[in-house]
Amino acid sequence: MVTRASSHSLDAFTVIGGQTRASARSRQLPQQHGIDDDLAPLGIPALALGLMLIGAGLAFLPLMRGWAGDYGPLMVCTAYILYLSLAVALSVWGAHRIRDHRRSVSYTSDAAQSAHSRR
Repeated sequence: MVTRASSHSLDAFTVIGGQTRASARSRQLPQQHGIDDDLAPLGIPALALGLMLIGAGLAFLPLMRGWAGDYGPLMVCTAYILYLSLAVALSVWGAHRIRDHRRSVSYTSDAAQSAHSRR
């Protein structure tokens, strides 16, 4: 005779070091928060460089026909798509660093102002 296992899942209730997995995953380690703070100043240069790379990629677009004739259209198109995707990814990463840094600064200043007004 075959018996079925229990239908409820214990994953959400499995205790790891006195906490559930869900709360262990949601808690951020202090050193992880510091990494974002260390990378925040790179947001503006990353965004500027990414936008310059996108502009250069678009400026060299008319030359692609000649390169495709010399080196093959598959290789040129693959390289161009890879180049532009990395430039866009760099721009998006820089924009996210800038946005996250501005949000953290505004939250910090709002908290400081509310603590100061309570006194």
